[in-house]
Formats: sequence, C-alpha cells, structure tokens
Amino acid sequence: MFFVEAKFHNSPKRAGEQVRYIAHREEGLQRGERRELFGIGARFRALLGDEAAIRRMLIADGRGLRNPAYFRFIFTVDNPTAERFARLDEHLAQRVIRDAVRKTFHDAARGVQGVFAIHQHGGLRRPAHPHVHALLSPRLEDKSPTYLSPRAIQLVRGRWEKEVLYGLARQEQRLRRPDDRAPVGGLMPPKPDRVPLEALTSPQFETRLPAPFERPPRKPGRQPLGPIGILFFRTRKALRVAGLTGRRFDLARHPARLMNAFSRDPERVARRATFRLATALAPRPIREALLVLRGLRGLGIRQR
Repeated sequence: MFFVEAKFHNSPKRAGEQVRYIAHREEGLQRGERRELFGIGARFRALLGDEAAIRRMLIADGRGLRNPAYFRFIFTVDNPTAERFARLDEHLAQRVIRDAVRKTFHDAARGVQGVFAIHQHGGLRRPAHPHVHALLSPRLEDKSPTYLSPRAIQLVRGRWEKEVLYGLARQEQRLRRPDDRAPVGGLMPPKPDRVPLEALTSPQFETRLPAPFERPPRKPGRQPLGPIGILFFRTRKALRVAGLTGRRFDLARHPARLMNAFSRDPERVARRATFRLATALAPRPIREALLVLRGLRGLGIRQR
C-alpha cells in the first residue's frame, strides 16, 4: 500500500530548516553532500536547485500572510514497488519518481509550487526504499494563498500511486524490448546479407478498367420531352400556332407567377378563382352567355 503523509505549519523559519533537512539528511551522506532539489512550478524550477535561493523564496512568499500555510508531503511506495525500483538503474528510477511527483501535483493540486527531493535509502528490512520529501510554498503561482482541502489531499494520494505505477511499467516495458541497434557486448549486431537487385521483384498492381457507362432504367409512365418538345414549349411563336397562349397556360407553365400574383393581390386572385368555379358549375346556357360577354372585350367594351 502506498503511503502519503501531509502536514502543514505556519513558520517561515521552520520551512527554511526543512529545505536544509531534505537536502542533507540522508543515511548515505557522510561528507556534506546533498541531494538534488527539484522545483514544483515555473518559479522554483528556474532556481535550478539552488538551496539558498529556494530558502529565501519560501520565506519571502510567507510575508504579507497572517498565517502562511507550508504544506509538507512525504510520498512512499509499498514493498513490491520498491523491489521493482531496485531492478532499475538509480538515475532511471529517479527520473520515474521525479516525473510522477510533478504530474501528481499538476493534476491533483494545480497551481501549487515548491520544492522536493528524492531519497533512495532504505530502513529496517528495506535495503532500497525510494521516497520523496516535498515542501510547498504558501502562495500559488497566481500569488494567492495556498489552501489544500482534505479532498484535495486524497486526490494527491490517489494520483501519486497511479503515476508511479504507470511510469514504472513504461520503463520496464522498454527494458524488456531493447533496441536492436544498441551494441551487445561492445559489438554491433551482424547486418543481414545484401540481396541482389535481380532478386527483387517489382510490385504487382491490379489493373481495373472503369465500368462502362450505363444509363439508369427509365421509370414507367410519362416520357420526358426531347429537344424539339422543349423548343416548342419555350418558343412563343410555336405556342401561338398551337393555340396554347393565354394567361392560364402561362400560369400552368410557371407556377411561380401564380404565387407572385397571389402575393401582390390575393383578393383579386380569390375573386377570379371563385368566378371560374361558379362558371364551371353553372348551366351551359349561362356559361355560353358569359363567354360571349367576355368576347366583347375585343370590341373595346370595358367590363368590370
């Protein structure tokens, strides 16, 4: 089971001492060496692990805040994961842990900034047990105070385990599939024998001829007009010869004209349609009389 410890305090002086502790307090460091410090956020990454500058920046971030919150995290892994890290190179394992810490804070606590160090010493019945000490600044990247709720801390815990296992599995997969171009025992792998050009066969391409053009079958019913029929209906002289002139025939050829007339004077169109319907339903003598009166229009008599 992965373990993540999260605590906070309000003392800038104590934060400076914690930076010194995580950089120098290590069972393998007996002659004043220190662990490399890595930044969280753009401001602390720009310091490139300068311990004194990091301490000054942490103290300066606490100024102006009544109760500056310095969060400290300790990230650990379980025993099976520690054994898997022991099979990797020290620098490769450090890179996996470093990427996991940065991705954890970026996804679960976006905007926080601070510093962390990776410790690889073990303890009781743990010859190699990597863990991380992280100290966060009391201000976020946008200068607002840092606040991590219990829910945010739980998200950090879950994200830490996910990122470590994912990065570790990727590195193990790369080790299981080494690059063929890498030298083995100081010697390059033998190159395959060259194949003469005569033995190479040209690729075979399948040639497909386009299908012949086929007209779709005509639907049964009225046949479409040919060019002579179209010319006949479009030429006014031919229409006059055939006796197909008049307002009714023009409206039948162009329904848009009927709609245009109805939009200009709907009352007139409705009156004329009613008159035509009444004429069609009237007896034959009355209908013939109406036709005779309508023919008088050619004599100059105006009808209303």
